[in-house]
Amino acid sequence: MIANAHSQTPLFAAFKQLIEQECFATQDQLADAMSGLGYNNITQTKVSRLLGKLGAIKATNYNNTRVYKLPNTQVVPRAKQKINSIVLDVQHNEMQIVIKTIAGGGIIIAKIVESMGESYGVLGCIPSDSTILVIPSNITKIEQTTQAIIHYLKVTTLTPAIPI
Repeated sequence: MIANAHSQTPLFAAFKQLIEQECFATQDQLADAMSGLGYNNITQTKVSRLLGKLGAIKATNYNNTRVYKLPNTQVVPRAKQKINSIVLDVQHNEMQIVIKTIAGGGIIIAKIVESMGESYGVLGCIPSDSTILVIPSNITKIEQTTQAIIHYLKVTTLTPAIPI
């Protein structure tokens, strides 16, 4: 369990944030990431201690890679993460928007898109394993909603949109 004294330090807070927002398979990767944040004297031993204090576990992610994560947490991925490696295509048929993802990416991307909310034109999402049906709040603005989704996800390598 997390000790209160440690949870107050900037080092501990930065380490916890890394675990919540990124995927790390090794302790050396975590040490390198901490160095990138300005914590230069972080050794594998220190990372191991921090992982223990956080109660971090290793779990399999959508790529079948074992990564560190916090137990019993479900963090919505941030758009700055490598979303374009998950999203394959975004199209609309003037009524609904369909997002195609790699296998296992549907639920993750649906959570991100739903978090956009109605201010971006998203009424709701229905995900499957690799496809998301996005219901726009206004079909007369479906092109703007589609572009907002593409921009929000920071997706840059999509095939040209062809109406379904």
